[in-house]
Amino acid sequence: MLVLSRKLGQRFQVGPDVRITIVKIDRNSVRIGIEAPGDVTIYREEIVPLDAESSAAIDFSASAA
Repeated sequence: MLVLSRKLGQRFQVGPDVRITIVKIDRNSVRIGIEAPGDVTIYREEIVPLDAESSAAIDFSASAA
């Protein structure tokens, strides 16, 4: 897992066309903005579809090699 420290207003790039911006920082939460093409699906981990027929399996427990 890559862990980054960012300040309010700073950004980082994920791949060639996804940009994440730190929008707001509170005591117990961070608000982020995500700029991505319309064909990129973005889910919060707690609402990932659990549909067995889903064509894209998402494994949040997988570690990077």
